[in-house]
Amino acid sequence: MRFRAPSDPALALVKQLTSGLAVPQPWDMTAFLAQVTTVVGKDILLMPLSSSAAAGMPCGLALERVEDIVIAYDANSSGYHADHIVLHEIGHLLLRHAGVAPDAEQRATIGMLLPGIDPDTALQVLQRSNYDDASERQAELFASLVMSAARTTPTGSALRRTLFLD
Repeated sequence: MRFRAPSDPALALVKQLTSGLAVPQPWDMTAFLAQVTTVVGKDILLMPLSSSAAAGMPCGLALERVEDIVIAYDANSSGYHADHIVLHEIGHLLLRHAGVAPDAEQRATIGMLLPGIDPDTALQVLQRSNYDDASERQAELFASLVMSAARTTPTGSALRRTLFLD
């Protein structure tokens, strides 16, 4: 008799979501964002932050406003890691994870981190900081599955692909 682990509905939801998305080959974040923009119904602005601005901030941050969604990430992250951070935040959006309405302290932080953004326009904030939460694990799995699908057309030797992800 074979033991079969119970299916995980959270995993099934992430797999279903990723299977319905067209992952550009070769990988192109701009093309992928255009697709996501259509799904969420809002423009998505990527905002790389300098390392001094990103210090003390979670790896990524999604700020939803009435007219758009701003995704901030550390500009010094490698191309692969930056894409993974952005995809993690997109995972939260597509999986419809609830963010928090920013309080006065968070609005002040938003004002410092994102000087071109009026913190009073923030409807909710989603941030990547704690992996112990089920929604964080789902968003992380989403990012990993998309990045894996983006790498399905390997180039060069296996050693080169392993050592140099970009």
